[in-house]
Amino acid sequence: MEVRCDICGAKRATVYQRHSGLRLCRDCFHEDIRARVLDQVNRYSMVLPGDGVLIGLSGGKDSFVLLNIISEVCSPSKIVGLMIEEGIHDYNRDEVFEYIESICRDKGVECIRTSLKKELNYSVDDYMKYQLSIESDYIASACTYCGIARRRVLNSYARMLGLNRVATGHNLDDEVQTYVINILRGDFMRLVQLHPLSNVHSSKLVKRVKPLRSIYEYETTMLAYIMGYRFQETECPYISQRPTLRVRIREMLISLEVWRPGIQLEFLKFIDTLLEDAIENRVFKSIELPYCRLCGEPTSPNRELCKFCELINRMRSGVLDAPPSQQSVYRNPTI
Repeated sequence: MEVRCDICGAKRATVYQRHSGLRLCRDCFHEDIRARVLDQVNRYSMVLPGDGVLIGLSGGKDSFVLLNIISEVCSPSKIVGLMIEEGIHDYNRDEVFEYIESICRDKGVECIRTSLKKELNYSVDDYMKYQLSIESDYIASACTYCGIARRRVLNSYARMLGLNRVATGHNLDDEVQTYVINILRGDFMRLVQLHPLSNVHSSKLVKRVKPLRSIYEYETTMLAYIMGYRFQETECPYISQRPTLRVRIREMLISLEVWRPGIQLEFLKFIDTLLEDAIENRVFKSIELPYCRLCGEPTSPNRELCKFCELINRMRSGVLDAPPSQQSVYRNPTI
């Protein structure tokens, strides 16, 4: 017997939403995700009328879903898509970037392609090659360099183009992983910075928003399939070659989600409530970020060098003096 959608009751259910227990048709599933994204956008004023938005487009499922929904919220003339080639062998492919460009053209969105090599002199492979040539007990991970470098390029392009929002496709799984990492590190300032109402700011830092932060990764995967996107399914080789703390936390959270569906969404709501209370009651005062003495870009409080300059200088000098707690990967994967 054909199972009907639990919401509309008319169409055939094709998706089982684990955290809600609902069986949904394609249209109701799409609308549920769209409504939850718009709830985040409106609740935290992520995108306001007249805003210019730079979207980081990777070719993955999340960026396609993000582009689709943001293009419904904003005029396409106010959106620019930025493709950043990380420079990872057997991962970056021209056909993926060409497909992204075709999707942007169909939506009337300007699309720009660049690379970490062009913008910052070092691709991810370059960075890891230099790192691995240094004899040390630990090295900074590819994910550390890639994440910091991508954020810098996105911020620079948004400033250059006069846009006042940078939208990234981070989903619920990504957001919870990052919260857990910073809780384990005891980094309360970073927790505040992660929240959409963050009162940590800089005149050089374009506001970054994550509209998909309440959407599960499996949901963006299914929605991208439903919308017919040909997204890149190849996982970055560094994730399996040199697993980071994030990868281990991701595996733990996946197992918890199987055991108790919805636990990550509950966690996000709990942390959001705690941080919103702290921010609204001014437990965390507004902080103007200092600037790196080398590059002039914003850096964390009480730091003279930004993390990017620290990584590059350490690599060039061959001195790996950062404590292992700073998102490094040990050469011995059993540690």
